[in-house]
Amino acid sequence: MRAAAPSAADLSGADADGDRLRPVPAADFAALMAPLGPFGPAPFLLVGVSGGPHSLALAVLARDWVRARGGRLIAAICDHGLRPESGAEAASVAAMLAGQGIAARILTLGVAPGPAIQDRARQARLRALLALSEELGAPWLLLGHHRADQAETVLLRALAGSGPAGLAGMGPARSAEAALLLRPLLGVPPARLEAVVAAAGLAPVRDPSNADPRFARARLRAIAVAQV
Repeated sequence: MRAAAPSAADLSGADADGDRLRPVPAADFAALMAPLGPFGPAPFLLVGVSGGPHSLALAVLARDWVRARGGRLIAAICDHGLRPESGAEAASVAAMLAGQGIAARILTLGVAPGPAIQDRARQARLRALLALSEELGAPWLLLGHHRADQAETVLLRALAGSGPAGLAGMGPARSAEAALLLRPLLGVPPARLEAVVAAAGLAPVRDPSNADPRFARARLRAIAVAQV
């Protein structure tokens, strides 16, 4: 009999003593990926990596998942060019991934500063990732959105007056022109992903704009993280 996929409660983050956080084990990640398939033999995945802890955790988990299936994984690092140090950070993330046995490509986006910068950067990032998926022939694009991201998205849509469809949040799988977008970590608390990165001995890059209260998403993120 096949084991049931882990529930949100199973991935809540506390161990039996309730005083430590556990990384997501390979078996749990495989269970999260299973309903997003079928993937067939030797799947070829592209994973978007910002260098932050959550996308790094996804890259590590996906690396082990794809190796167990004889497949291939490439990480795509987007350099938005919005901060002077972003190019060096992207190169350091690529080197960090290489140390984990993960091949990487750096995509230079050159997003212009100005109004709605975070939304425009997000759109440019997705366009670049999908273009790379098409170039490489990678049919699956993995993104590292987690439980707090989902809560943040629902809050933002609620404030914008979204209807039932919008308030359902992000789906774990969505078809795009060049690839199938997969978000296997939507039920996983971010602390579990931080634990994956710590266990791998990686030092994530933290974008200061993610905590900048000038941006609505950053303000809502603080609320969402506190709730999960």
